[in-house]
Amino acid sequence: MPPWGWHEMKEDMDNKDPHQTPDILADPGSLLELEKADPRAAEALWHGLEFGQRLRAVLQASPPQREKLITLARDSQELTQALAMDEFAATVLELGPEDAGMLLGLASDEQLAYLLDLTGWVKEDFAPTRYEVWLPLVLDAGADHLESWLRATDLEVLTLLFAHWFKVVKYLPSQDEQEPPDDLPSFTLDGVYFIEFHDQTTAAFPAQVLVLLKSELEDRYHQALEAMLWESASGLAEDAARFRRGRMQDHGFPDRLEALELWAVPPPGEAQWRERPAKLTLGFPAKSPPRSGAMLGLLPPDLALPRLAGGLDSAARDALKAELAYVANCAVVALEADPAQPEAVARAAGEGLGLVNLGLELLAGPQGAAAAAILERLPLAALARQGAAAIRELNRRAWHLLRQGWLAGLPTGLHILDEPLDRWLGGLVFPRPRCYDPALGAGREYRAFRCLADLEQARACLDLAEFGGRLLFELLGVERRQLIELLGARAWPADPAQIKFSAVVATWLARRALELEGLAPIPAPDLARAVAALQAGLKSGLAEQARASCQALADPAQAALAGELLRRVLGNIQQELAGIRAGQPLQGQFITGLVSQR
Repeated sequence: MPPWGWHEMKEDMDNKDPHQTPDILADPGSLLELEKADPRAAEALWHGLEFGQRLRAVLQASPPQREKLITLARDSQELTQALAMDEFAATVLELGPEDAGMLLGLASDEQLAYLLDLTGWVKEDFAPTRYEVWLPLVLDAGADHLESWLRATDLEVLTLLFAHWFKVVKYLPSQDEQEPPDDLPSFTLDGVYFIEFHDQTTAAFPAQVLVLLKSELEDRYHQALEAMLWESASGLAEDAARFRRGRMQDHGFPDRLEALELWAVPPPGEAQWRERPAKLTLGFPAKSPPRSGAMLGLLPPDLALPRLAGGLDSAARDALKAELAYVANCAVVALEADPAQPEAVARAAGEGLGLVNLGLELLAGPQGAAAAAILERLPLAALARQGAAAIRELNRRAWHLLRQGWLAGLPTGLHILDEPLDRWLGGLVFPRPRCYDPALGAGREYRAFRCLADLEQARACLDLAEFGGRLLFELLGVERRQLIELLGARAWPADPAQIKFSAVVATWLARRALELEGLAPIPAPDLARAVAALQAGLKSGLAEQARASCQALADPAQAALAGELLRRVLGNIQQELAGIRAGQPLQGQFITGLVSQR
């Protein structure tokens, strides 16, 4: 049975404006369900929509659904060719070579050229084996489609493909020698160019290409074979790459230098959005064909950018999606993702769009009241630069802490920090700083920064990590030399990287309780007394005394940092000691919350 409501909608179609069909536009898959139960009703509903509505419904659907919806349309070729270049390519790549043949047969010459330009290269290197994936499907769709591509493609690309498939020998018979030599390759179409295929098992398709080229485009056939004989392969590859780069830029796919501008230092005044006119009044971008919400779907829906996009009118939303597609392409190029791999593209694009959202939330502030006005005026690339600059500042601070701050020179470096501070700092010192996210699971801890909350949490953790040195060396009076000696001593934990900040503080407090001077591993005979004294001290006034010393700081912000760090440390110590029962034999190798002699 068709879904509830479809029969009622069908009965009213003649009396309703075609614009009043929200079910199909919101859920294109429901039309396919109806088509299974009642093909005639589905056809009537589908063609009761205007062309633009059907196009938007196609874009709203998943790639497999897109293909089926296009197939149901009487104007399937027009629908396919109305897809933006990036939408067409993304659909084909999601479907894969096994299922995309129908779309390739309906594509325009420009869409097909874009797909092959996008996928037929690895970075700047020509990859003929990738052309071999798609070109046979183009031929299957009809010889006229392949002929169109052969006519339009660069001679350099065609020559490089031929060189991958075969070598050619040219023989011009003279009056004295009418028969060709016996050592010439056996395949020839004209008795002049003799072809030797590199792989006989796959020679059938190249042979078909040669036959089609010779019969329909003979001049190009001669040009390509002559280029094989006389042109430098490296020169052909350089020219082909240059021509391809220009075409890709025409379709919003930048070169690497332009792509890296997303991460560049923002020029002075770029963030002064109040002084800028609305982008749409400037015709920016000049042409915005409809696009899907796939790019916005790479970000959590509760972030500022996806939320605002949902409230824009159609023209503004199309313009925003065009900008999003450009930013996504920049990220793919800059991060060297393979554009032929949808998962790699999604990861890179998500990182680029995360920069945009972060920049938007930074400029709009915690309440986000100005976010819509900012989005209306500032290009998304400018927002990305603001986000990248904020992340870069965290990276600078993290490296300063490791190289010049209190962590510099420690044998274990950032590993002395308690969790999750060590994880946050570890993510911030990556060449591309990462956001620590324990919710990812499956052995993954890090992802790209994408919102103000990510940035604020990273800043808070970095503030605590930076203040750790002051707490140790100033407020507690630990000597730096003693800390280094502790980390290098023969002690439990045996792995110095497991000696955490909380264990250092706990060891210092335990030694105070045992009336031992300085900082060093707890003597093994005193371990039980140290644990008991520390447990008793935490229940009495020891914790309060430590907190009071922090609150005595003149700077309220510093006092708050000290109090928060100490709260975390005391919480870690209490958690570690909670599992140790009084009077039981203690062995240092089983206690990580204190450093004891080994």
